[in-house]
Amino acid sequence: MTNYLTSFSAGRLLALALLLLPALLHAQALPATLTHARYDWEAKRKPATLTAAEAQQPAVVLRDFRTEELAPNARQEMRLYSVDHRIVRVNSSDGIERFNKIYLPVQEGGRIVQLKARTISPRGVIVDVAESNMKELKDEDGGRGFKVFAVEGVEKGSEIEYLFTRERPVQSFGRVYLQSEVPVRDLRVELITPENLTFEMYRYPGGLLPDSVREGKRIIGLSLRDVPALREEGFAHAAAQRQRLEYKLAYNANQGRRRAYTWSDAASYLHERIYQWNKDELKAVDKLLKQLKLPADQPLPVLENYLKTNFQLGTAGGPEKLTDVLAARAASDMGAARLFAALFSRLNIANELVMTTDRTETAFDEAFDTWNYLDNPAFYLPATKQWLAPGRADYRLPLIPAEWTANKGLFVRRVQLGSTETAVGTLGDIPTTTADQSPNDLAIQVQFAPNLDKSTVTIKQTLGGYSAQPIQPFLAFVPDDKRQEVLESIIKPNVPDAVFQKVTVTNGESGLNPLEKPFIVDATLESVALLDRAGPKYLFKVGTLLGPQSELYQSEERQFDVENEFNRRYNRTITFTLPAGYQVRNLNDLNMDVQAGPTAAGPEFLFQSDYAQQGQQVTVTIREYYRQIRWPKADFQAFREVVNAAANFNKVVLVLEKK
Repeated sequence: MTNYLTSFSAGRLLALALLLLPALLHAQALPATLTHARYDWEAKRKPATLTAAEAQQPAVVLRDFRTEELAPNARQEMRLYSVDHRIVRVNSSDGIERFNKIYLPVQEGGRIVQLKARTISPRGVIVDVAESNMKELKDEDGGRGFKVFAVEGVEKGSEIEYLFTRERPVQSFGRVYLQSEVPVRDLRVELITPENLTFEMYRYPGGLLPDSVREGKRIIGLSLRDVPALREEGFAHAAAQRQRLEYKLAYNANQGRRRAYTWSDAASYLHERIYQWNKDELKAVDKLLKQLKLPADQPLPVLENYLKTNFQLGTAGGPEKLTDVLAARAASDMGAARLFAALFSRLNIANELVMTTDRTETAFDEAFDTWNYLDNPAFYLPATKQWLAPGRADYRLPLIPAEWTANKGLFVRRVQLGSTETAVGTLGDIPTTTADQSPNDLAIQVQFAPNLDKSTVTIKQTLGGYSAQPIQPFLAFVPDDKRQEVLESIIKPNVPDAVFQKVTVTNGESGLNPLEKPFIVDATLESVALLDRAGPKYLFKVGTLLGPQSELYQSEERQFDVENEFNRRYNRTITFTLPAGYQVRNLNDLNMDVQAGPTAAGPEFLFQSDYAQQGQQVTVTIREYYRQIRWPKADFQAFREVVNAAANFNKVVLVLEKK
């Protein structure tokens, strides 16, 4: 179950193409044994009365009822039936825009059994949604689809109400989001199964929910009142913090008391899926290796670069079978994992498959063994302690996406038992890089013109590790006539009125390891805005040379712990020569020292700046770093002060006056 009211799905959304739905939807019979087979809305009712707090929201969900039930259909095949009923009050134009289209998921092998919708105006006028407004959305690759219908004539104060029932294949795992960007007044979620099937449901935050048995059915339910709206916060991943439920099939009485779908079972399943190849597949892999003629000492970087340059890896719907992968030169995420695993085997490179989540969406929780967490394949290479992302062409050994790191994962290691190969699954940590491995450094020199009407600035910006990731893998694919513009856009935030004289790049090729070869931009430019005249004095906006800085001045109480994307550091130097006969009145404004998280190795977070002067030359040195991914909200103020120190330095203006 997923909250489709405000988001299409819990996973990655693809671009959708809008197509007309030619057929009309008509109610179809449900199994009479379903607990909610006759569920319906109230035929006639008046609009609800809002509280003062609810009336201030752009929209509020008055009723959110969701139930899923496993039951046999007419052919005695077990199917999953769901009933969803929602009432949304829209109080503003933004609320109307957000909810005047409703998206319903259409899973492969499933169908919408019943669908109806209506609006209730502030005056109590009920208008049914015409079937002619119903349309269908499909993914570009035809994978996951949605049906959507527009709700016409909605005005402020209206209620949008819809009820739909679906039938689809049985799922052993599920996820229910309880929270979205609007508050919910009344929420009810139920999972109903035959008594012999025991599902477990884990609430985040919270824990396992109890179940009960009534009339041969096992029921897990949760009722909530006044679920608050999810509010975005800086330095936090709100999506991953949403209140949610995870559920899984834990026991089947027909198969004894052995727990189902354990981490060990997952390791066995993944071993069979990734590490089992037929003779034709291995023959094709051997042919590829023969063609490549890899170096004997360091074959893997060359191999990875070749595959990620010449194959479309990580393609949704791509093949998994290696003969198809090599013929099409394309693969799905798991197909890419199978290809690398087979190549590792042929090259005798020890490896462990690791499956994990994107922690910005859902952190991996080892306490609850749902396979919903087995989203992203990576490889750990024990001999070198390096990582490889098989389906991500934008990453090179030893980096994998930062959002997979600082996370748990399921490690699958191949073991030989006599003549039989099997797998051992263990849960472990996926480490992230250090702050010094992801630098964003600046070396800036400013030369004032003799008549102080402009400045010549040279800037060297060095981006390494994850700081380089948004640009380094992609620059080579930028058309030649646009490349200069892209490079200038990297520097321009530091000097918005820059007139560029020269821009060059080092390590701008694709396929590089940014830990070893950082992305470096050197620029020479002129600016008239850095120096302003104020009577006999000049104002030098030295702080703006850092570029825009994050600010944390929120007045509301902090909701979540701090979570950084990756550890990072900023080393900057700014050197300038004062005009002859001038001095700086307020050089001490350059001195800052703000720290948080003291440890034996120094603070976890730091902003520190000072200056040195020799004659008319002034050198400003700035150190800033973030060495820890997570930080408790109880100590948020200390973290905020470090972040805001950088923003405060951004505002520093030096006053140049005659001696």
